Amino acid sequence: MAGVAVAGVLLFVVLPGYFALQPSFFGRYSSMSEYYEPWSESTHVKAACQDCHVPPRTVARASYNARMVGEFYLSFLWRSREPSVFDTPTNAACLSCHDELRSVSPEGDLRIPHKAHVSVLGMDCVECHNFLVHETSPKGDYIPPMSGCLRCHDGDKAKDTCTACHTEKAVPDYHLKDDWTVIHASRGDDPECEECHGWTEEWCRDCHTRRPASHGEDWRAVHRDKVESRRNCEACHEADFCIRCHGEVPSLNFDPGLALVR
Repeated sequence: MAGVAVAGVLLFVVLPGYFALQPSFFGRYSSMSEYYEPWSESTHVKAACQDCHVPPRTVARASYNARMVGEFYLSFLWRSREPSVFDTPTNAACLSCHDELRSVSPEGDLRIPHKAHVSVLGMDCVECHNFLVHETSPKGDYIPPMSGCLRCHDGDKAKDTCTACHTEKAVPDYHLKDDWTVIHASRGDDPECEECHGWTEEWCRDCHTRRPASHGEDWRAVHRDKVESRRNCEACHEADFCIRCHGEVPSLNFDPGLALVR
């Protein structure tokens, strides 16, 4: 009798639970294909769902295992549903494998002080690694895009200088010349620009929509003197901008060839 009971447990509990704990189990749900397929091609393909989505605690893992037995049987009756068994990965789950908290990227081209971000600042791993397993980045890979870094590294909350993070990139010498802001548009089609600025589709606009450093509190008083030496108002401002104060488009140093940045 005991043997029958053991066989029953193995057949109706242990085996269903084992199959339900395999990532392939979720491949049967059409509603989860958008998550399952990217995972199957990611670097985390050898990690089971519970390795990331269940806190690495005995009680939490046991509760998840028991729940998945029920999910096994529900899957035969309700394939259109999406099992709500996955919580956002915690730092503890990530650190159960990634315990080295490295300070540079694998290629060595980025400084990434993980300990400072995780242990000191108390950030969650998923705040940066949102494109890692179940969704690819805009570039189609699993690497966090630079735009995510700039949510904090904006020059105010955290440093935004190139060398603060990049080990092999620095501001080119020609960027430091006095006339760079004037002539940079002539190099807009230079493929080298994309190497640093390609992190966003509209990086030109992102810069040109910010108030220039030259436009300080005294700009209204001194802008005439600046225009006498170099006029490039029309690069950002449409003609009626000047008219609002001057009543007409000032002819001083006017260059009709200047293109408006939109």
